[in-house]
Amino acid sequence: MDFLEKYKYHKDNPEEFGIDLKKFKKLNEELDNSHISALLSTSIRVSKDLIPSVAKAIDQVFKRIKIENNFNFFVTPNSLQANASCSLMSSASRPDIILTSKLVELFSEEELQFVIGHEIAHYVYQHGLYPNPNNAEENNFKLNILNLSRSAEISADRIGFLACNSLDHALRANLKLASGLGEKHIKFKFSSYLDQLRELEDLGNNSGELWSTHPNFLIRMQALIWFSMTKEYHEFFDTKKKGTYTLEEIDRKIENSIKKITGNELERSNKEIYERALLWGSLNIYLSDKKFSKQEQGIFAERFGKKAEKAISFLKFSNKDVLEKKVNDSFVEAANLLRSYKTDLSGELKKLASETDGDKTKKQNILSRMLEILGSKD
Repeated sequence: MDFLEKYKYHKDNPEEFGIDLKKFKKLNEELDNSHISALLSTSIRVSKDLIPSVAKAIDQVFKRIKIENNFNFFVTPNSLQANASCSLMSSASRPDIILTSKLVELFSEEELQFVIGHEIAHYVYQHGLYPNPNNAEENNFKLNILNLSRSAEISADRIGFLACNSLDHALRANLKLASGLGEKHIKFKFSSYLDQLRELEDLGNNSGELWSTHPNFLIRMQALIWFSMTKEYHEFFDTKKKGTYTLEEIDRKIENSIKKITGNELERSNKEIYERALLWGSLNIYLSDKKFSKQEQGIFAERFGKKAEKAISFLKFSNKDVLEKKVNDSFVEAANLLRSYKTDLSGELKKLASETDGDKTKKQNILSRMLEILGSKD
């Protein structure tokens, strides 16, 4: 299954949250038994004898994406929602993929292949082990988790696309999931839906999108169209075509498209927290020898501008304890930043500590305390 890693959307990166998925691997099957018992009581296990069309779709998916079928598939009664889920995410367990009866009724065999591939991807990429945004107590951290969640859906859509090997059916599946409508009521004129995306981008700054666990279905459709134009997609199916883009290029296009709708709130929020910690951390290092030379003040002012003036002015009427609280508060806040931000922050502080005057031992002690709060091991 490792070969599917290359198709992940670049923002679908749990390592930014300090998550090593290998550590979550479970070596027992206790969870399987409880799950399977409940499902056998309430749902129908998919088999060629009982639900042949779904069983056929499942077989075709595993042939295309070339992985072993170690999954349990069930159809559960739900005539209201066309939905699917992967209920067990441990990488050492046999996962359960559950399809609602509404989904089976509404979707063609090829569209089901997309949905099945999408759910398999959630298991392969272990998305169920990602942080839960509902458990985040701090807003910026929650925004970062939600962005990770939306990114996971982009990754899963790509495997769904590979599973059905049809852009048309992948887009149809997305439209049906978004609308709950079938062929009787909906026209699959995809260019018209992308006009709707452009209108949405023109409006911009949609906070509802920023706080959502899933990307807008219009973005997902556009992302699938771009994916169909990549070198990697054509290599997977050996189409002999070169492709217009690389995955790296369309990842940037997708990211820009998302930003047009959500605005720069996420980037701005992360940067503000980063800059605040860097400001107070830098000042803490400068004052480690209880001196603040004109040269150091000039460097500090050049880096932080008016914020530097305010910080220095604030300290003139404060004491050591106030500075320590500012440092502590800003680094506790920064501890919830993505790993790349924390790595950059610790790197800048280390560089500053090596370039400034003063007792090396004192500076190292101050630096170590800040990095300990930050949770940085870099």
